[in-house]
Amino acid sequence: MSEFLRDFFHTDWQAMTHVDWTGLVIVLVLAVLMVGIYIWTFRPSNKDKFEQYRDFVNEDFINDEKEDTRREVEHGQTR
Repeated sequence: MSEFLRDFFHTDWQAMTHVDWTGLVIVLVLAVLMVGIYIWTFRPSNKDKFEQYRDFVNEDFINDEKEDTRREVEHGQTR
C-alpha cells in the first residue's frame, strides 16, 4: 500500500515548467489565505463583528415577507 501511495504522489520536480511552478505557488498562497480567513472569521472573539451581517443576504426577503403579511392582515386575508 505505501509503495502504491509513494508512486501515486511522486513528483518529478526537475520536469516542472515555469507554468507548473506558478500554478503551484498560486495554489499554496490561496490555500494559506483561505485557512487564515476561516480562522479569522470563525474565531469566537470576532462573533460580534460578523453577527450584524447574519441576515445580510435575506434582509430584503425578510422585509418583503413582513410587508406582505402586514398587507394581508390589513385586508382581512389572514386571521
